[in-house]
Amino acid sequence: MGFLDRLFGGRFTMPPPEETNLSASKIMKELRPEGHDPAQKKALEAFANELVALIPQKEGARLVRRVMRRYAMGDDAPSALTEGFLNDPKGQKLETLVLLSVDWRGYDVFEYQAPYLVNASGLNEPYVYVHEGTSSMPEVLGNLDQWLARLGKRYLHLDSGGDNYDGFIVDADRVPVIIELAGRAGIKVSLESF
Repeated sequence: MGFLDRLFGGRFTMPPPEETNLSASKIMKELRPEGHDPAQKKALEAFANELVALIPQKEGARLVRRVMRRYAMGDDAPSALTEGFLNDPKGQKLETLVLLSVDWRGYDVFEYQAPYLVNASGLNEPYVYVHEGTSSMPEVLGNLDQWLARLGKRYLHLDSGGDNYDGFIVDADRVPVIIELAGRAGIKVSLESF
């Protein structure tokens, strides 16, 4: 510090910080944002587990841990879910895609990822999409939902608060249960796009 003191003209003469009697865990608790509602945390974990129910257990558990870690770091429930599943290279893998996210003109992304999403949902019938240039993204997603409805599945839209169209596939008979569970977790889910 002597040379910094000389360099800055003697301005590095601060006294040492006062000692505190707080433990390291109490200090970390103070630095973290307010705790979340335990019931909402439990509902978010159950909702994330519902989304990954059909993919291999090890991969599903890894994704749920990522979501819960984001939630513990202070993200709200929709952000924790989308950040945990979608962002960075450690998110969901293409062959186990359970949460689809496309922007308003992401037709090429939809064309590439929709078959993986359908396959990960347990359907063996391939889904083929060809962009014609006249449909909006909500119409494209609506057409996917109609195709899925014939096979006993539905496409649910997730309101992540962003500009993207996010959604996932569930069994048609589980739609009310999933919507209710998402609501308890603080996430808006609907059959209609947001």
